[in-house]
Amino acid sequence: MNVLTQIKNQQKVAAGELARGVADSASWHSQFKHSAYIFTGGLPYDLTEGDLLAIFAQYGEIVDVNLVRDRDTGKSRGFAYLAYED
Repeated sequence: MNVLTQIKNQQKVAAGELARGVADSASWHSQFKHSAYIFTGGLPYDLTEGDLLAIFAQYGEIVDVNLVRDRDTGKSRGFAYLAYED
């Protein structure tokens, strides 16, 4: 799925929760509200952890990078989790 489509779908879910008056504690946001991690997907398979640092450091200080790799081959699977300093 296209990244922009994913973002739009996420926005629809959030808007729907607001329209229905879903309590903060019942929302999926509450599970992650204290997390500084973000998901990054659709990455080129040849990017390294250093490349991710160089790209995403312009938005804040990164304290952890988890570039998900295939267990057998060690090659990138095209997505990562980044943690920013809170």
